[in-house]
Amino acid sequence: MSILALHLLQSALVHANTLLMQRVPADPKWADTLTDADRRARPHCSGPTRTPTAGSSWT
Repeated sequence: MSILALHLLQSALVHANTLLMQRVPADPKWADTLTDADRRARPHCSGPTRTPTAGSSWT
């Protein structure tokens, strides 16, 4: 049961982080603050973040 709770917590934190990573660059006041290096450092939020392991069925 505790592993399930930790997994749920991790999923919620990842979701919140993804929302923040999408909102900050879209905010006009941050548009002038972020440099090109900041924009390059942002991870792409499209696609899986984990590498599939042997025997997995990711396509």
